[in-house]
Amino acid sequence: MDILKINARKDTPYILFDEETGIFEISGKSLPEDAIRFYAPVIAWIEEYVKSPKAITTLNLKFWYINTASSKKVIEMINILVRSKLPSSELNINWYYKRDDEEQREEGEDYSEMVNYPFNIIEYRRF
Repeated sequence: MDILKINARKDTPYILFDEETGIFEISGKSLPEDAIRFYAPVIAWIEEYVKSPKAITTLNLKFWYINTASSKKVIEMINILVRSKLPSSELNINWYYKRDDEEQREEGEDYSEMVNYPFNIIEYRRF
């Protein structure tokens, strides 16, 4: 598998998924005009990755804004990782929120509850 890298644009986040390290990151603003089309290659990449995941997979989510359509696609990605996880592998999901942004912190807690999987909720001073 190739590394999946999508550079941030005005309304889309930076994405870097590295199969070799098992470390995935989505960061920035997620407000694409068509979230289904934007996230389609990301979801396809994850579906391929879970066929042979690393022993440890880490998903770092560092949104400073995410709209509802993007949220649905991110939940879909997380569900694929959670449901497909092999018993011998470890999945770490880190939800970063900007210091003093309680709404963003609570959103991470809500996502964790929605997918029924524990997130590490981490205060981040700077994005």
